[in-house]
Amino acid sequence: MATPSQIGYLRINLDLIKEPVLIVGSKQYDFDKMSIRKFLDGKGISIVTGIDISEGEGVDEVADITIKDSEFFKKNQERFNTVLCMEIMTHVKNPFAAADNIMKLLAINGTALFSECFVRKISKMPADYWRFTYDGTKMLFSGLEFDDSKAMISLTREKKEMLLPLKHPLPQILPEKHTDESVTGYFLRRLHRKFLSKGIFGMSRLFPEITIYSAGYKKLKA
Repeated sequence: MATPSQIGYLRINLDLIKEPVLIVGSKQYDFDKMSIRKFLDGKGISIVTGIDISEGEGVDEVADITIKDSEFFKKNQERFNTVLCMEIMTHVKNPFAAADNIMKLLAINGTALFSECFVRKISKMPADYWRFTYDGTKMLFSGLEFDDSKAMISLTREKKEMLLPLKHPLPQILPEKHTDESVTGYFLRRLHRKFLSKGIFGMSRLFPEITIYSAGYKKLKA
């Protein structure tokens, strides 16, 4: 699975993607707009393994990233120079176990590229458990070193998806009414935008759907 912004983030960081590559959550669905595997293949990156919890297009091996004693993890410790994990941690029951396993699959001096939803409606694939800030992602993958200059966000309710540098506070609230937004909600949001831009409502529907992107590196410990 892949969105245009995910592919855009991979394109920006193509120099970090080295074979062999692991795609976590690689199953391709009919509604997917793009394919990470096809993008990599188009860039001459062909040593790619895709894992998912169920069989399907794009899946080379069925594996649950929360289970550390599976055959896949036993035979692939520190094998992959790049791990791509795009909006997967939000769907796993135990993200801490999953993160630990992903770090063990990553080779020394390898790179992991992440995207995680921060604001989004509930998505059943097959379940939806968590949301992560950038700091939350860094905490999950505390064994990796993160490059803050690589952190970005996408605003997925834009008329055209775009990637922006990650800034605090989040830089934008949609100016137009969204199709699933009530007239009252839209009016209050516009009122907030005009007169209360520093915010008294905190985190709420005032924000568009947001995905956070990041890059972590596995370094040899001294």
